[in-house]
Amino acid sequence: MTTTAPDPSQATPAQRRKWAQYLADERAEAATYRNLAMRREGDERDILQKLAEAEGRHETHWLTLLGGEPARMPKASLSTRMVAWL
Repeated sequence: MTTTAPDPSQATPAQRRKWAQYLADERAEAATYRNLAMRREGDERDILQKLAEAEGRHETHWLTLLGGEPARMPKASLSTRMVAWL
Protein backbone atom coordinates (compact mmCIF):
# COMPACT_ATOMS: atom_id res chain seq x y z
CA MET A 1 0.00 0.00 0.00
CA THR A 2 1.37 3.40 -0.94
CA THR A 3 0.44 6.61 0.73
CA THR A 4 0.93 10.07 -0.68
CA ALA A 5 2.44 12.87 1.34
CA PRO A 6 -0.01 15.56 2.36
CA ASP A 7 0.02 18.72 0.28
CA PRO A 8 1.12 21.50 2.66
CA SER A 9 -0.62 24.14 0.55
CA GLN A 10 -3.95 22.36 1.14
CA ALA A 11 -3.45 21.83 4.90
CA THR A 12 -6.22 22.88 7.22
CA PRO A 13 -5.45 24.84 10.40
CA ALA A 14 -6.18 21.65 12.38
CA GLN A 15 -3.64 19.71 10.31
CA ARG A 16 -1.02 22.43 10.79
CA ARG A 17 -1.61 22.36 14.57
CA LYS A 18 -1.22 18.58 14.54
CA TRP A 19 2.02 18.84 12.55
CA ALA A 20 3.34 21.47 14.97
CA GLN A 21 2.54 19.10 17.84
CA TYR A 22 4.40 16.30 16.09
CA LEU A 23 7.34 18.66 15.61
CA ALA A 24 7.40 19.56 19.30
CA ASP A 25 7.28 15.87 20.24
CA GLU A 26 10.09 14.95 17.83
CA ARG A 27 12.30 17.65 19.31
CA ALA A 28 11.60 16.53 22.85
CA GLU A 29 12.23 12.89 21.99
CA ALA A 30 15.54 13.76 20.28
CA ALA A 31 16.62 15.68 23.39
CA THR A 32 15.72 12.70 25.57
CA TYR A 33 17.81 10.34 23.46
CA ARG A 34 20.75 12.77 23.45
CA ASN A 35 20.58 13.14 27.23
CA LEU A 36 20.46 9.37 27.71
CA ALA A 37 23.36 8.88 25.27
CA MET A 38 25.53 11.22 27.33
CA ARG A 39 25.15 8.84 30.29
CA ARG A 40 25.91 5.65 28.39
CA GLU A 41 28.93 4.10 26.71
CA GLY A 42 29.68 1.81 23.81
CA ASP A 43 26.93 0.27 21.71
CA GLU A 44 24.17 1.61 23.94
CA ARG A 45 25.42 5.16 23.44
CA ASP A 46 25.69 4.64 19.67
CA ILE A 47 22.12 3.34 19.48
CA LEU A 48 20.75 6.27 21.47
CA GLN A 49 22.64 8.74 19.29
CA LYS A 50 21.24 7.10 16.17
CA LEU A 51 17.73 7.35 17.61
CA ALA A 52 18.29 11.07 18.26
CA GLU A 53 19.46 11.46 14.64
CA ALA A 54 16.31 9.69 13.42
CA GLU A 55 14.15 12.06 15.45
CA GLY A 56 16.06 14.91 13.80
CA ARG A 57 15.07 13.58 10.38
CA HIS A 58 11.46 13.43 11.56
CA GLU A 59 11.77 17.04 12.74
CA THR A 60 12.93 18.03 9.25
CA HIS A 61 9.89 16.30 7.74
CA TRP A 62 7.44 18.26 9.90
CA LEU A 63 9.30 21.54 9.31
CA THR A 64 9.05 20.91 5.56
CA LEU A 65 5.30 20.30 5.77
CA LEU A 66 4.87 23.40 7.93
CA GLY A 67 7.01 25.53 5.64
CA GLY A 68 9.33 26.45 8.51
CA GLU A 69 8.92 27.21 12.18
CA PRO A 70 5.28 27.54 13.20
CA ALA A 71 4.16 30.89 14.58
CA ARG A 72 3.02 29.19 17.77
CA MET A 73 5.03 26.20 18.94
CA PRO A 74 3.12 23.94 21.32
CA LYS A 75 4.73 22.18 24.24
CA ALA A 76 5.62 18.55 23.77
CA SER A 77 2.68 16.29 24.59
CA LEU A 78 2.20 15.17 28.15
CA SER A 79 3.09 11.58 27.28
CA THR A 80 6.36 12.68 25.63
CA ARG A 81 7.25 14.87 28.62
CA MET A 82 6.47 12.05 31.04
CA VAL A 83 8.76 9.61 29.20
CA ALA A 84 11.54 12.23 29.23
CA TRP A 85 11.05 12.70 32.96
CA LEU A 86 11.36 8.98 33.66
